[in-house]
Amino acid sequence: MLLSYLAVSMGAGMAASQNSMHMQDVLKQLRNPNVRVGDGRRHKRAKCFLLATVQHNKYTCECIVEDMSVGGCKVNNTDGQLAIGQSVVISIPEQNMSLNGMVMWVRGKAAGLCFNLSI
Repeated sequence: MLLSYLAVSMGAGMAASQNSMHMQDVLKQLRNPNVRVGDGRRHKRAKCFLLATVQHNKYTCECIVEDMSVGGCKVNNTDGQLAIGQSVVISIPEQNMSLNGMVMWVRGKAAGLCFNLSI
């Protein structure tokens, strides 16, 4: 993903100063992945506190949805078993909602999910 970001940034005909700024952001993230320089989200997230269940194959864990948007959400209190790239199903009983998604990032017991939305 980082290589494709670099290819797009460098090949998009951006001014040299913009390339330099983007490279500085990438380098900051490489040095410290916990520093969020810019998240590049397409959809604005809303803070929330919803009990949920995340499933991957036979693995199931209860968690809390801390923020959510049309395109994804952040869950917390997972047991560290989720991995980037896994396909998951997140169920939020309070909202009578069940969505397919993919794990985009994991930090300790927190994970970011991107919903697989097709029209």
